Amino acid sequence: MEAPTTSPYGIDPPPPQGTLSSDGPYKDCFHVHQAGHSISGMYLLKLDGSERLVQAWCEHGLDNGGWTVLHRRRDGSVNFFRNWENYKKGFGNIDSEHWLGLDNIYHLGKQGDYKLLVELEDWTGKKVYAEYSSFSLESESEGYRLRLGTYQGNAGDSLTSNNGKQFTTLDRDKDAFSGNCAHFHKGGWWYNACGQTNLNGVWYSGGIYRSKHQDGIFWAEYNGGSYSLKTVRMMIRPID
Repeated sequence: MEAPTTSPYGIDPPPPQGTLSSDGPYKDCFHVHQAGHSISGMYLLKLDGSERLVQAWCEHGLDNGGWTVLHRRRDGSVNFFRNWENYKKGFGNIDSEHWLGLDNIYHLGKQGDYKLLVELEDWTGKKVYAEYSSFSLESESEGYRLRLGTYQGNAGDSLTSNNGKQFTTLDRDKDAFSGNCAHFHKGGWWYNACGQTNLNGVWYSGGIYRSKHQDGIFWAEYNGGSYSLKTVRMMIRPID
């Protein structure tokens, strides 16, 4: 089904690719799946506590479906070196590289108990994952502080060191580093000082990259900080 060129909900029309369901809106992609939609694509969400309707990519082809995608990297088509307001509201193309927005992620997480899945793909086509038993953010007044549960998976645990940290951008430094980790790593993240992962960094082609800073898309426990991953997705689903 082609996405409509104008939206009946008074929001910007979606990107041309993918599917946008005309029914709904839904509270999350698990709700979409429960409503009988089994095709991955763009769906309209109405989050508790938020007046705005949100377009999100729902992944239904993985582990019984129902995953709400928060973030995707795949081809370097979107610049992730952005300010606080951009990270708060979200940016990019929902059917391609995008960040759903800290405010949307915060409101999503308040609706129930969610777990986080991080899917990583290297340049040989191998995919690994890290799953965290719980996931939520605190409010903007708390810097969208990250709250994570326990790790399981085969990617190695590169995110627990960021647990409890506030979000840092180039114009809002909340990390434990003497400088600004966002400047150093060229992205926004729940940096510690600075951390073992940088999924909003620079997309470099080919894996091993050369830069005076460790600013690629890396997950240190999988191939190290000098290896920039090919694709990354972060997604959440209600805890079983």
